[in-house]
Amino acid sequence: MATDPAALAEVPSARELRAEIRHWRRGRAELSWGEVLSDAYVALFCVVMIAAMAGNVVLSLRRLADDACLAACAEVRSAVPWLATLAVALLALGMARLLGPVFSPPAANAWLLGSPVDRGALLRPGWLRTVATTGLGTVLLLLAPAVLGGFSWHESVLYLAAGGATACACVGVAALSQVREDPVARWLTWCVTGALWLALALAATHRLEVVPEVPAATGIAAAALLVVVAGTLAWRAAIAVGRVSRRVLGYTEHLSPSLSGALSSVDLGLMYDVLLARRWGRGARVRSRTGGPLGWRALVHRDLLRAARAPQPYVLLAGLVLVPYAAAEAGAGRAVVLATTLAGLLGGPALCSGLRVVVRTRSIARMLPLRRRTLVLAHLVVPATALMAFALATTWTLLPVVGEDGGAVNLAVACGLSSIAATVRWVSGKPPNYAAPLVSTPAGGVPSGVFLSAARGFDVWAITALPLMFGTGGMLVSSVVSVGVIAYLVSGDAGPG
Repeated sequence: MATDPAALAEVPSARELRAEIRHWRRGRAELSWGEVLSDAYVALFCVVMIAAMAGNVVLSLRRLADDACLAACAEVRSAVPWLATLAVALLALGMARLLGPVFSPPAANAWLLGSPVDRGALLRPGWLRTVATTGLGTVLLLLAPAVLGGFSWHESVLYLAAGGATACACVGVAALSQVREDPVARWLTWCVTGALWLALALAATHRLEVVPEVPAATGIAAAALLVVVAGTLAWRAAIAVGRVSRRVLGYTEHLSPSLSGALSSVDLGLMYDVLLARRWGRGARVRSRTGGPLGWRALVHRDLLRAARAPQPYVLLAGLVLVPYAAAEAGAGRAVVLATTLAGLLGGPALCSGLRVVVRTRSIARMLPLRRRTLVLAHLVVPATALMAFALATTWTLLPVVGEDGGAVNLAVACGLSSIAATVRWVSGKPPNYAAPLVSTPAGGVPSGVFLSAARGFDVWAITALPLMFGTGGMLVSSVVSVGVIAYLVSGDAGPG
């Protein structure tokens, strides 16, 4: 069939489509220039004020570290910037794999990508914005480690450039892996995680020597090499986005609206539900296994099968054991108990998939011939056992706090109870009550319990972990409060928040 030149001439370019969409949006803007400038002034003032406060805190910590950090503490301090670089690179890589670095919104995926326009021209601007955002965000996150690490200004510049380039390179690898549908990004994630775990293990076991000073020429060459590698990967990904299929872009089509809705309502539990559904929805089928115990033991058996099928959360919790040891090597003193309980809280919710389902979906809970208390306790057996084993594994870091073996074990048990209570509080929280009276905010009317949901779990952690720093009496108070919180949350409804 012959192609009509007139029909081809009527096909718009990607630039014309974007200009038309921009014109449509600006023509329906409701804010005046005065309101925009007022909002910009308030936002800029808040950013400057918060940045000044954070900078003052970081500089004060730098002076304290210069005065008090000696011997073994200097080893951990010299390793902090490099540990932070690996952690930020791992964060950027994980976010890129989750959301897709080559991302198109659902509307663009349905309208623009279906038009006879070069797909690469539509996706490249978004990809370049992703690279720029990654580099800028990484530099902002690494400012505090650069200051606390004792770098001079030129060393800080090289460090920030190398860290930003490393994160951009990881995102570039994730983009190429997404376009080509290969497992390179997954293997890179495991490699970066292993490197971070190894460095943290060396710091925690007192075997990480003070990082030697790198000559200026070597640092400049290394930073330039990383920048070149990141630029090459970004350029290769910008070329490759024109060949990505709509099926690949559709993987995150439903994830983006759900996450944006959860974040706009400050509902971290809903965000966890979205990620949980995505995690267990990746497998198209599972192998059913018949048999097993009856009653509440069947739920425990299913949690064990779920842990064997997807052991990543338990591996992550085992890796977090190094956090209290690293804090002890850094001279944290009694604050080691805070590091232990906080690490348990951060790793605990990922273990509670079954508990989250029966708590959030009451229709499923009613189908099971068990009382709510029995359901919750049954689904809490495996996560609570893992968290208690995690706390007991940090007993050796608590010996300097109490000075005896028996007291250290009791303190570790109290830390485990604190982590379990905070985790149950986080997982069993209800969604915001949108039927309640709304509170007026600059963002509009919001339910009264929305902003408190962000602190859910951390409130219980604060009231149960802080008493652990005050000796035997505080340990007894913390254990009683933790057991009371667990009993209250398990026995019935825990209120609107």
